[in-house]
Amino acid sequence: MENKMIEIPVKNTEGVYGKMRAAHIGLRTTDFDGSISWYIEKLGFRLLKKWSVGELNMAFLAPANDDNFWLEILNGGISGSSQDSSQPIISGFQHLCFEVENLDETIAALRENNVTVLREPFPVAAIGKRCGFIADLFGNVIELTENI
Repeated sequence: MENKMIEIPVKNTEGVYGKMRAAHIGLRTTDFDGSISWYIEKLGFRLLKKWSVGELNMAFLAPANDDNFWLEILNGGISGSSQDSSQPIISGFQHLCFEVENLDETIAALRENNVTVLREPFPVAAIGKRCGFIADLFGNVIELTENI
């Protein structure tokens, strides 16, 4: 990911932390199959693996052209795990973010696919990005960015 506004420090490859990398983000849902379908149909994700352990259902999905970032969909296994999207998140994930080549084109395509746009694209000069926000079928916030 190239960005001319943020200077990336040299990687720290020493020790146990030097071997860590981002792998996936977990998204708990009350509609397992609906969530998988939404990410595949609306955002072009690919289903990597789907499995269950007891009452816990899990699936790994990856974006259309990225094998390094995975989304883990989880359902069941914990009672009362639904989140009220109208309430602010005090602790935990607030959004997940994907970088795109053309933000306006992406937002237009998502809108044509009946995806809810929460905030139209806007510049964030301090980080050299334009950002926009959409919501999935449960109101979870997804940020889309492009370099400026």
